[in-house]
Amino acid sequence: MFSKKIFSSVAIILSFISLSFNSMAQISDNFILLYESYSKLNQIEEIIQNSDQKIMRKYGVNQKYVQEREINLQATKHFIGYQIKKFNDQRLVELKFSKDSIEKFFLDNSIPFLSFQGKAKIFIGANDSFFSQSNLFIYESEVFQNELIDSKLLSSLNQNITIDYEFLDNYPVSSYEQQELLQSIESSEEGDWLVLLIDRFDLDKWSIQFPKTSTIYLEDEIEFQNYLLDQILEEVLMITNVISKNSYSVIFDAELSLEQITELVETLSLSTDILHFRVKKISADEIEIEYETYLDKDKATAFFKELGGTTI
Repeated sequence: MFSKKIFSSVAIILSFISLSFNSMAQISDNFILLYESYSKLNQIEEIIQNSDQKIMRKYGVNQKYVQEREINLQATKHFIGYQIKKFNDQRLVELKFSKDSIEKFFLDNSIPFLSFQGKAKIFIGANDSFFSQSNLFIYESEVFQNELIDSKLLSSLNQNITIDYEFLDNYPVSSYEQQELLQSIESSEEGDWLVLLIDRFDLDKWSIQFPKTSTIYLEDEIEFQNYLLDQILEEVLMITNVISKNSYSVIFDAELSLEQITELVETLSLSTDILHFRVKKISADEIEIEYETYLDKDKATAFFKELGGTTI
């Protein structure tokens, strides 16, 4: 039974914590971490200066919105330090930025941001036009394998996008074969996907091709991670490039313990997905919280379902 004493305590906790956290709801003691390939260590200053886009991508900030307002984050002002981190056998440069100052910058400039996550499948084909039956040689080369590993790591760590690879059995040489491949994948894949084709352009250069976007790059080595990461980001963000503020309500069972309620409100207060919230109604049966978010209805429902609530 929900006693009057517990009822009063819950009301006090919810009201106090809600007021206390909303003024600085996006601030925590964590850092924003970005990663780069170890081979780029000698370009560290340039990488730090050019981290604006990667930081904003990590927060799901609408790039068009920022560009139209001519807002400059200036990543160097938020930079704290860097170190070398090892992931299995791969070494990466870990850049550390102040989460507090970045999120304060967003709030001061009224820039909407949220936690962004995505997933994509990459269909890969490799060919060497000058040497027959050399696909195995390409796939097993150290450069190729490192590019795959780095791309997967950096996509997950920097862009919050999980990628899976699938290798093509047959390389589509002609444009007709490439179009047939794209149509085949389009009819069977429901999520985000790309096709990466690697072929020898001549004896000195390699062709890095993305037929879905009709894009081709030429490289001295089989190096494609930067191109792939950019292509993945454009593919995944294509359906999430509009951010709008929404107001919803969520219902929680009043039988939650004081510890559960305190943990719930702290979670809402620290989440970058929840902008503001307040206790709209509290009774012996339920607790109704009203909140603002940049999440759409489906994502907001999924968010609160994990916390034990029901959106209305």
